[in-house]
Amino acid sequence: MSWDPDRNDLARSNTKKQFREDVIGDLFFYRLFLKPNACRALSCKRLTSARTPIRELLMSTECQSNQLDAVASTTKGSKPAPSNGAIQVLVIDDDPVALLAVTRHLKSRGFDVISADTGEAGLSKVVEKTSVALIDLRMPGLDGFACLKYLRENHPTIKVIMLTASSDIDDAVTAMKEGAFQYISKPFDPGSLTQLVTKAHEAWKVQQENTELREVLSFPEVPAKLPDEKSKCNANVLKFVKRISKLDSTVFLGGESGTGKTTVARLIHQHGHRTNGPFIAINCASLPRELIESELFGHAKGAYTGAVKDRIGKAELASGGTLFLDEIGDLPLELQPKLLTFLQERVIQRVGCNVVRPVDVRLIFATHHDLAKMCSEKRFRQDLYYRLNVLSLHLPPLRDRIEEVSEIAKSIVKAICVRQNRPLIDLSQEAIASLKSYTWPGNIRELENVLERAISFSEKQEISPEELLFDSVAQPLPQTTASAGPNTILAGMTLEDIEKKAILETLEHCQGNKAKTARMLGISEKSIYNKLKRHGLNKTSKNR
Repeated sequence: MSWDPDRNDLARSNTKKQFREDVIGDLFFYRLFLKPNACRALSCKRLTSARTPIRELLMSTECQSNQLDAVASTTKGSKPAPSNGAIQVLVIDDDPVALLAVTRHLKSRGFDVISADTGEAGLSKVVEKTSVALIDLRMPGLDGFACLKYLRENHPTIKVIMLTASSDIDDAVTAMKEGAFQYISKPFDPGSLTQLVTKAHEAWKVQQENTELREVLSFPEVPAKLPDEKSKCNANVLKFVKRISKLDSTVFLGGESGTGKTTVARLIHQHGHRTNGPFIAINCASLPRELIESELFGHAKGAYTGAVKDRIGKAELASGGTLFLDEIGDLPLELQPKLLTFLQERVIQRVGCNVVRPVDVRLIFATHHDLAKMCSEKRFRQDLYYRLNVLSLHLPPLRDRIEEVSEIAKSIVKAICVRQNRPLIDLSQEAIASLKSYTWPGNIRELENVLERAISFSEKQEISPEELLFDSVAQPLPQTTASAGPNTILAGMTLEDIEKKAILETLEHCQGNKAKTARMLGISEKSIYNKLKRHGLNKTSKNR
């Protein structure tokens, strides 16, 4: 193979910047991937001069044509990596010429490359899909060891490959003992670099799949349990669970986030005849729309770029057990017909495969969206809605059952103390009153978080209101007349006027919801209607 210094791709450079990068990259490519003295190092000043002719620059190096031919043939024989954007590589090197050369080579092999010339800049560019990091061992500021330590602590799945000089072999071995995947010494063969990066990515991918599989197949250390099973609401939930758990009908769970839909789904599984089978949970809102079908139904080898082997979907993994699809309202519209077919026929087809596989699963769906409204807005298929809404249960938000907060909180405190292996802590009356005055936008999940924070930092045997750290996004419920501040003047008012004022203010807070107003006032719905009529407030309540 002959090598032409004036080859067309360099001659077609459109800008001076691209022209300089092409020259620098080509020259350093041969200096980096051959012996160090194969090409004479050129001064940065001369390299960055766009006015120097290409032929003069290239001929000023002492490269032999047979060496250049060997490099070209090696590069040509390297197998390119899939260019699907999945293999993202971070390259950190303080040498701008080396950084440019490695970046160009990896990009030419199909990798998605993020480059940086300092450790600080490189670490700030790490994202979730970054799988491999090429880091120079010797750099000013954050060196290779510091970058490795940061990645091991904050992104432990990323595979780190250290770039070293021949004199740094001992340090490279030390880096591997501290968690580096591998090291490669300069100068290195381009094909070896490509193979090493690909190997590191495959190791990252296997680790990701194993972690995900453990998550979806893992059961809680103790059986799922509703807090305060004696409360009226949870007693009704348990009654529902026990009645339907023996059936195989599809279940639909509605309610706001944090109301316990996942816990109820696990209870249905544990009380049913499929309790010895797997419980597989998928959150439709957390998956990229292009991966949902593959995650749910699996894919065949070669189905798309990057599908290097067959993969079983979650529906097959759940065979013999329960498949829980959370946030089904976030499922893309174009995938809903395939889910409808799965619901009707209980068969699946992996992506890129024509084989139809039967699947024996119990299906449970959940969402915080109003699917009926989404159907009317053409954002959710109506036929799919009717198919999944066979046995439905709506879990009310915690703010609609404030009277149960006390018992629910005590049950949660007891469970947390058992889990943390510490003596039981009580809730003071003031703390209970504070819990009841909060709106709980995060529902039971937020209540659990608030109580766990308080228990973790409490040094006493009783939790005080000061130890309850609420989220700033929510506002406390307005005080009732009984606990009104000193600015509220009740003296001289008749009991009838006080009652009327309490009903009006509570009705306004509940936005005209009479049932909710009755619960907050501690009276029955029939009583609230009678009182509204007696005080002449019917007309007022209708206008709200």
